[in-house]
Amino acid sequence: MQLVLQRQPYVRHQTEALPKAQSRVEGLLATVAEGDSVEFWHTSTHSWIPGIVEEIPQHNDLAISQCAPGEVTVACDLGQVKLAATECPALLRKGFRISLIAPGGGADGNGPVYLELAQLPEFQVDVIGRKSTLYDQYPEGWPGGREPPNLASYGREVLDIGIPARTDCWVCGSRGGQVSLPAIWEGLGNNTPPAVVLNGGCAMNLPGSPTRWPREAVTIMLLGGQDWFRGSQSMGEYLGGTVRCVPSDNRTTALLYVPEMKHMPQPEVLKAALGPLILAALQWKHSPNKLPMKELSDAGGALLAIGFPSRLLFTGGPGQWQEMTFGQQPPDLPAKPLSPRNPRPPRAPPAVELGTAPAVFPIEMVMDLTPEKHRELADQALSEATAIASSFGAEPWAGTVRKRLLELAAGQEGDAYACEGDLEGKRIDELKKQQKEQQQQLQLQQQQQQARLSGTFSGQMGRQSSLHAGTPGTIANTAHPTVRVAPSPQGQQIHYRPTVPAAGGVARVVVRPSQHHEAAPTAGAPPYRSAAPVYSGQVPNLGQVGPGGASTGYGQLQGARPTQLSYQHHQLQPQHLQQQQQYSVHPQAAPQLWRRP
Repeated sequence: MQLVLQRQPYVRHQTEALPKAQSRVEGLLATVAEGDSVEFWHTSTHSWIPGIVEEIPQHNDLAISQCAPGEVTVACDLGQVKLAATECPALLRKGFRISLIAPGGGADGNGPVYLELAQLPEFQVDVIGRKSTLYDQYPEGWPGGREPPNLASYGREVLDIGIPARTDCWVCGSRGGQVSLPAIWEGLGNNTPPAVVLNGGCAMNLPGSPTRWPREAVTIMLLGGQDWFRGSQSMGEYLGGTVRCVPSDNRTTALLYVPEMKHMPQPEVLKAALGPLILAALQWKHSPNKLPMKELSDAGGALLAIGFPSRLLFTGGPGQWQEMTFGQQPPDLPAKPLSPRNPRPPRAPPAVELGTAPAVFPIEMVMDLTPEKHRELADQALSEATAIASSFGAEPWAGTVRKRLLELAAGQEGDAYACEGDLEGKRIDELKKQQKEQQQQLQLQQQQQQARLSGTFSGQMGRQSSLHAGTPGTIANTAHPTVRVAPSPQGQQIHYRPTVPAAGGVARVVVRPSQHHEAAPTAGAPPYRSAAPVYSGQVPNLGQVGPGGASTGYGQLQGARPTQLSYQHHQLQPQHLQQQQQYSVHPQAAPQLWRRP
């Protein structure tokens, strides 16, 4: 279906309730809007046929309509099918419409997660507006806040153009949850769609007037223990403060706390939890007296399956909080503070006036938007405005539609300018990251060079080390020298320095260094304990097999820092070992000699 900007919510405000269709969840209905992919039930063949919703006219519609109000036009293989809005729950089926608040929602960082969610038959994802625009700033009364346009005026605009009428569930995060969602709550009250709030920004001690949390609002928060929103609070203080922000008479709020989640949820965390949490919010909105425990548990279970324990708190009734955990909870570690942002160079002023009209596009389209494509959309809006004035200038609605199309064009110019700034910021961040990695590599090379010159492993391996011995292991088919250590009965301490046997010899090695705790070694050997530091390097690639079946690869334990072990691969000659005092073993023997922590 061709994109017609005249049908954008900003141009054609959604002033009436939209039809509902069957969803993929039994008992729940999904909102139908123009442009939606649906399935149409063909009564003759008793089968579902894919189609596109082409038109849903409104009373006093500001658009060219080919059907009467109350009718829905669906294009499918059968042609155009017109349905009464009351027939849609029986004859149409589609996914839930998810409205993502763009500022703070992570459509850039976690865009692939939202895209994958939209590809499921249960969901479709619309992105409302864009980050980094003129309205993506805190309002007055906040540190660094400004007068409109800002995140609060953006939230009110979302209300004015009728986005709630086409929303089954909100998803917002960070500043969108702090400012924009409360603005929507203030306008809609108990009639607001349910919301999944990343970072729990709506439940913070925020500047300005207190958040008017609707008594019947369905809100499910995903909180991270490594989120800088937490500040210096302990886990108990953080969760306690979040719970206290919820009205005592609200009974439809839950929070899922993931100790290892960051401010920008790791993609695997968001992928595991988001779908079940959205379904939980939808079920709770449909049946406020029935806790959606299955869906909430599905989210916790999915996180645990990928190695992220979590803690669920929920209202069992007004002011009655209950708790359950998923998996063994890790220690309460303090959250890292917000990293300083790399400074951005001054930008040239825009060539045209920038607007703030928020567009609504599916996530599939948003993922491909570039500054050039935003400007193409601006040109399309201008063309449609010109066509309206030329063909329908005498119609009472034509002037309003033309004006809004021009504002939408300016809004796309604003999005293009914001997109350019984001791309430049990413370029600067990537450059800083590369510079940091180069500096770290240079420091490592300097340390290695210094170690070679000093003839020790960072001043550690040149000394005697005291170890408990383990079970001897045999090195065979060696074409290069290895370190020889005299065997010792288990449990007795031995001292060693690197020495070199004759080339091609066979050595029996008994030293099994490990971390400073009891552990059961591999290959059925008895427990052992290290009384000396262990050292780190790089895991080797095994060498090539040479003539006679001998391997030419050696694992070299090169000093870096205590408490970790690994190897670096390269070939060594006897004189190298003697000069550098390095501990080298044949890679085939490495599993018997060393273990990773």
